Amino acid sequence: MSSQDRVNFWLRPERSGTGPKPEHSRAGIAAVAIEIADRGGLTAVSIRRVAAGIGAGAASLYRYLKSHDELIELIVDTVSGEYDLAASDEPPSIQLLNLARQGRAIMHRHPWLAPLLLTRPSMGPNSLAYLERALSALKPVGLPGPAKLQTVAMMTAITSAFVQNEIASADSPEAAPNGENARLLYLSDVVQSGKYPLLVGALTEQPDSETPEEMFTNTITKYLSGAGLPPT
Repeated sequence: MSSQDRVNFWLRPERSGTGPKPEHSRAGIAAVAIEIADRGGLTAVSIRRVAAGIGAGAASLYRYLKSHDELIELIVDTVSGEYDLAASDEPPSIQLLNLARQGRAIMHRHPWLAPLLLTRPSMGPNSLAYLERALSALKPVGLPGPAKLQTVAMMTAITSAFVQNEIASADSPEAAPNGENARLLYLSDVVQSGKYPLLVGALTEQPDSETPEEMFTNTITKYLSGAGLPPT
């Protein structure tokens, strides 16, 4: 789905002024599609399944959406409405960190979302409201507009990559207790081999007590600092 297609979807009125009164809404369609995606992944989302979920025929769903791509566009923007975009007087870096933390939580609630944000960000109203809020946090920062947009985009990309790694690790057999023991045994052999001194050094320097939340906070904070935003 091209950027122009996404724009056309949002420019098209939800309810036509002609023809029979619509029996369903975009919000209702999105709710069913999101439930299907959360339960079975994005591949489980089809026009037929969503239509069945709202009690309609597959053909009738095309009165509201022209394609499966538009359905995906709709659900990506809908979950973007889960952000709390209330104004804040905290420093820009703290405001952006809070948005990133919310994004991480949303992506964990909807595991299918993270990869999509890297390849096809929505152009819908909730997504634009998020972008506007992020840019408002950057208002006092002395960066040109394009650099601010890039900062927000990179923060989203880092968050997406972080969440995808978390989900992949949780889904991997190696994350299970027996798998964890196997990994520790393997790393022990690596350390004792003496073949990888730099790797061993890097592993031993990592703080054992760092939680995923702390790791995420440090990752985003370091990125924002490198982008020119002081931590406080």
